[in-house]
Amino acid sequence: MRSFGHVRRCRRDESGAAAIEFALLSPIFLVILCAWTEVGLCLLMESALDNAARDASRLIRTGTATEATFKAAVCAKASPAIPCASITYNVQSASSFASLSVIAVSSTGTLSSTGFAAGSSGSDMLVQAAYSKPAFFSSLLKAAGFSGNILIMTTLAFQNESY
Repeated sequence: MRSFGHVRRCRRDESGAAAIEFALLSPIFLVILCAWTEVGLCLLMESALDNAARDASRLIRTGTATEATFKAAVCAKASPAIPCASITYNVQSASSFASLSVIAVSSTGTLSSTGFAAGSSGSDMLVQAAYSKPAFFSSLLKAAGFSGNILIMTTLAFQNESY
């Protein structure tokens, strides 16, 4: 009988329960916190790249862009959030939007082809800018089946002004 009383006392003893609960839940909390941080950084970079591409596209729209001025305008707006040397872009022009095609992403996580064709007055344009961001928490992404890089990309379609 005496041993049953000891068991009852052990069941009521809750010392150390908080430490065990923390040990069980803290890894899950840390993974969620890391994922939120990664998503937040990606959204910041996406916004910076999108705004940079929009502002630089204004040079194309007005007929004042060269490849060097376009790249300089994108880099000026995207930095310091995105390293300039890592931004890839593809600028296409055509007489109709149906003739333009979105460039696919390569296996390395960048645009499969790049180029710059500013078009002429009234041309239909497609501008794509991309950045392959190395993930801070790449081991978590690899465990989830990703390659460890996150592609941040923006695409703009517009028609050049008459100039």
